[in-house]
Amino acid sequence: MKLNEITVRPSDLLLDPNNYRFQDLGDYVRVDPDRLHEEAVQAKARLRIRGGDTLNPLKASILKNGFISVERIVVRPYEKAPGKYVVVEGNRRLAAITSILDEHTAGASVDPKILTSLEEIPVLVANAETPNDLNVFLASLMGIRHVSGIKQWDGYQRSKLVFDMKKSLELPSSEVADRLGMSTQEVNRRYRAFSALAQMQDNEDYGDFAEPSMYPLFHEAVSVPQIREWLGWDDQQSLFSQGDELAAFYSLLTPREGDDDTTYPPKLQSHRDVRELKGILNNADARTVLLDPHRSFSDALAAARKDELSGLWRSHVVLAKEVLENLGIKELKGLSNDDVTLLNSLASVVNERLADLKLLKS
Repeated sequence: MKLNEITVRPSDLLLDPNNYRFQDLGDYVRVDPDRLHEEAVQAKARLRIRGGDTLNPLKASILKNGFISVERIVVRPYEKAPGKYVVVEGNRRLAAITSILDEHTAGASVDPKILTSLEEIPVLVANAETPNDLNVFLASLMGIRHVSGIKQWDGYQRSKLVFDMKKSLELPSSEVADRLGMSTQEVNRRYRAFSALAQMQDNEDYGDFAEPSMYPLFHEAVSVPQIREWLGWDDQQSLFSQGDELAAFYSLLTPREGDDDTTYPPKLQSHRDVRELKGILNNADARTVLLDPHRSFSDALAAARKDELSGLWRSHVVLAKEVLENLGIKELKGLSNDDVTLLNSLASVVNERLADLKLLKS
């Protein structure tokens, strides 16, 4: 593997429209690698990177200091257009540079010294003996920067890289872990989670609902033994094998229509909700409530915790008794009408339970 430093004009560099930072966007469509140099493709990539205010601090730094090549832009040769290079690391820096140059062309005032520093910029060209060696190196480079490095990607983007390194580049988990600075266990967990989300994306009934933003839910799902057992996780095929249960799980992740034509949000909306499933799945009544389209997730949680709470009644009563016994005259004088109502309600419940017990024993 070789890295050669050369100097190029910004116009000779191509943004990578298949960059991992784009792949969790709702409108992302993979671009044919042979069409990266087309102007329409590059224009869309520029629009995506320049969206919002994310480039403004970087542009402000360049406008003040010029292009400082402390963090080198890394590129690879692009065979379809000789003399052109695809940016692997540094897409945002290139977008900031081209934005400044475009604004200058449109009439904006830019310091001539700054313009001079942007006419040609140094880059590192990655070359390898085989395409696979190059792909492994570039994947490792992105991992160092954005998986374990200081400019970390979101969970979906990190796991997409892990998935590609294991699936496409056929690297073992241990090597992926070493290259990305992760544990082998975390590599395998991310690979399973990404595979599980991809399985939903391929589902005929629920695929349209599967979004990259749902990745944390699947990351949690493959981490919980009760969920893996319920859905029949197959580690050899990296997918869930229980079809009916899987459809039920997908239904919990998607909006549902009520009898009154009202659309209700998914029952499971966060990784914390998914984590709570382990208590629900272990309780037959709670599981029935969970899968009832007319009952809420809160209802299922309450059903799961009912037995747990019923077993704690004695300790709660003892604690309440001790607190009431220790109320002083000052506290009693300070009780509000609501406080008195609460105490009367407690006394009423105690009397009802005692009356129920008397009837049961008669």
